[in-house]
Amino acid sequence: MKYTKFYFLGFILFWYSCASKETKFSIYKYSLEARVAENFILNTREKDSLMLYEYTSAKDSVLPNTYRYLADKEMLKFKSRTFISTRMKYRFDNYVFTIYQEETVQDTAVTLVFNKDYGLFASLGFGENFIFTKEEMLPKIEEYNFKRLFRSLNSVRTE
Repeated sequence: MKYTKFYFLGFILFWYSCASKETKFSIYKYSLEARVAENFILNTREKDSLMLYEYTSAKDSVLPNTYRYLADKEMLKFKSRTFISTRMKYRFDNYVFTIYQEETVQDTAVTLVFNKDYGLFASLGFGENFIFTKEEMLPKIEEYNFKRLFRSLNSVRTE
């Protein structure tokens, strides 16, 4: 009877580890409001059609920002906000990102640039504007990328 419990526990642990995929790596956050890039850790977890993207500052790991991506609905959720796909695309490196905007427009409209494999590339709107990259960028390249993003946003039609 004792051994049956251990086999059952082993089976449950094996099943759970196969059902959920997790990756973790270091990224850089570039902000228009700050001169220096911040180091972050991106932890992604996938389970069925839900993907979690957890961004944790290397300086302050107390408050991670978690974005939830629902693949079957092409929807992003962050805190109490819901972002839906505009079907507009943005290219960076070898990735094609989709531009997401809030489902209901609030006083502080925010636009997210996202790819399922890459995670969040940019957050633009009222308040802090930032880009997440896997490699460091020179200041001129950072400025160029922000300009490209803002030009792309001008072509997005809100309905």
